[in-house]
Amino acid sequence: MPHPTKKHTSPDAPAQENSAYLDGLYNSKEDLKDLKKEQAGRATKGDKIYITAVSALNIAVLIVIAVLLHRTGRWNSYDASKATAPPNPETDYYQPASAISPTLTPSIRGVKFPDGIQDSFKALYSANEDVIGWIRVNGTCIDFPVIQAEDNTKYERANFYLESDHRGSIWMDFRNSVGKGRDALSKVTIIYGHHLTTDDCIFAPLENYEDVAFYKQYPLIEMNTLYDNYKWKIFACFITNTEPQDDNGHVFYYWSPYISDAEMPGFTQEIMRRSWIVNPAVDILPTDKLLCLSTCTYMMNLTEYVEMRCVVMARLVRDGEDETVDTSLAYQNENRRMPQLWYTQQGIANPYVNVPVFIEY
Repeated sequence: MPHPTKKHTSPDAPAQENSAYLDGLYNSKEDLKDLKKEQAGRATKGDKIYITAVSALNIAVLIVIAVLLHRTGRWNSYDASKATAPPNPETDYYQPASAISPTLTPSIRGVKFPDGIQDSFKALYSANEDVIGWIRVNGTCIDFPVIQAEDNTKYERANFYLESDHRGSIWMDFRNSVGKGRDALSKVTIIYGHHLTTDDCIFAPLENYEDVAFYKQYPLIEMNTLYDNYKWKIFACFITNTEPQDDNGHVFYYWSPYISDAEMPGFTQEIMRRSWIVNPAVDILPTDKLLCLSTCTYMMNLTEYVEMRCVVMARLVRDGEDETVDTSLAYQNENRRMPQLWYTQQGIANPYVNVPVFIEY
């Protein structure tokens, strides 16, 4: 299998060619620093009382100004049309792609659009030509543009407009291919996003898929591309390590886009062995296309920071298949495979200690 050659280094080592995988594997300690910074910066009770008092004073001042403007007649000079102005793709970053005007033409900002691009993506593409799609999980805060660059580091600490932002963006692995039609999709499409705090959303909700009750509520992902709209049925959520020492020298290479049809049964068997949830109604065929969402998780951070990832896997809805997901038979997998560190922390034996990992990193 044509896996790229990788040299494993510590998280503090400088990035090397083809080394930026797993939601910023070599920068993930930065995530913890950001998390601590945000927690330290949260307002105390005294701060909140002060902020409330200042806010009340500001409101009173605004009321006085409004009264004065009304009496002088200047209030009537306000342009009410601005209140209903159409969304501005330059500033409305969180505006859903479906709500952007479909009447935009290739002349916008002089951008040459790729052949076959959907009209709903033209405004986003004119603002950033790295945009490749949009991901949405109805009922959650996951509703973002997806970006793809020449490597996996460009948007790790930058927003849609390449402005510095510790939350980063949602980005697709640079090795993935996207084109017109499902045959143009990679075997496994990998999407990365940070998990800092629940308030920052990004990919924080992915951890909720450890619970079968949450899965039953939101079992479907909409991950569209510039060219086509797709639905994906979620079938697994698992926790895995990124450092070999945390699992008896093993790292499951789940973030490979190069899985072949022949390797698919073994690959999905490894995923299901690790998954917190199981749904017999979502089967996986060797010819299926998969979607992989990867983010950090801190569930094993007991006494120190540990490199772990929460991964949600979904399969593309097949041609002619009902997109509805039957979750009636879904159940919690109590015997899931976890990294050795988890068994050590729990003080229990690892039943998988002698079971080989299907794909090694």
